[in-house]
Amino acid sequence: MISGAAIIAESENRMRRLLISFLLVPGICAAISSATAADYETPTLRGSDSFVPAFSTGCCSRWAGIYAGGQIGTGVMSVDFSHASQSVIANMLRVTSLEAEAQVSTWQVLGKSDTHGRTWGGFVGYNTGWESLILGFEINYSRMDFHPSATTSPLRRLAPTSAFNYDVTVTGAAGINLTDVATLRGRAGWEVGNFLPYAMISVAAARADLTRSASAFGTQSSFDVPPIVTPFSFTQTERKDGAFLFGWALGAGVDVLVMPNVFLRAEFEYLALSPVWTLTPTMFTARAGLGYRF
Repeated sequence: MISGAAIIAESENRMRRLLISFLLVPGICAAISSATAADYETPTLRGSDSFVPAFSTGCCSRWAGIYAGGQIGTGVMSVDFSHASQSVIANMLRVTSLEAEAQVSTWQVLGKSDTHGRTWGGFVGYNTGWESLILGFEINYSRMDFHPSATTSPLRRLAPTSAFNYDVTVTGAAGINLTDVATLRGRAGWEVGNFLPYAMISVAAARADLTRSASAFGTQSSFDVPPIVTPFSFTQTERKDGAFLFGWALGAGVDVLVMPNVFLRAEFEYLALSPVWTLTPTMFTARAGLGYRF
């Protein structure tokens, strides 16, 4: 038979063990939590660094987006004036045998002209990028200071016809003042570090003031003996102000980043415009520019 003292002693032992267990549980839980956290921080592969996700903005981000800037340049404009006065002369002499038979209007009294000039203006465009390939479009505008013109020394010839003998002198003059040019460019470039070399193809529109004039004078002699000599003189001038010319352009250049959003530009462009009065302007231009990326 178990005594009351033994029962009391056994109860005290159970209470003591239960109290020790309650005291150990928080420590065990804390240890487990620390071990779990350490497991999450441990690299997947032993001996390697912890994995940290890397985010890249892409190699082309430095050129993608909207940009704008200003430019200055210089160039050479060439115009073929060879046929500029022909229609004027033909109209002046249209009712004479001098034109009908001698075809004075086909006489070439003018030639080609090259002139140097300056340009200044601005540009705005948009780029998109795929890897290192940069594609975009640009609107480019330039004011011009080109004034090619052609004059000739009087051209004198004897021109016999079936009705009269003519002693005729023909002169001519023509000029063009190109005031401004705007181009819509398609551009393709390749990023090389901070450099973006590019090629471009454009449609162009220009404004110009044009003038041309011609004169024909001399004497008309009959076949009588003695001949009847009659002097004649014709003069005509035509002018167009603010005439629109359209054409195309090809070019190449390079943009260079000098600051995160600032770039320098150097480019070369060939421009060809449609004929007006048979005038066919072409232009070679070199430009330098400063731009800003937004």
